[in-house]
Amino acid sequence: MGKSAKTKSLEEQLTAAQLERARKDFERYDTNGDGTLSTTEFRKALEPYLTPEDLKALMKEVNPNADGKISWMEFLADYVKDL
Repeated sequence: MGKSAKTKSLEEQLTAAQLERARKDFERYDTNGDGTLSTTEFRKALEPYLTPEDLKALMKEVNPNADGKISWMEFLADYVKDL
């Protein structure tokens, strides 16, 4: 299954409203508008709401390859998992 097929499959698991909310959250967190979230962008967005331990655990979940970038697919996979 190619990357676009995986993304489509994830998107199909969501209602239109859920997908719209996920996209808006992703775009809001992507402060430099490059189409990916740096771990810094993601951390800054969620730090006020999570303990340091919870944030660390979330970072491992949402960026499993630890490349410092969170793609739309990584973000969406975690979003779907948390529903």
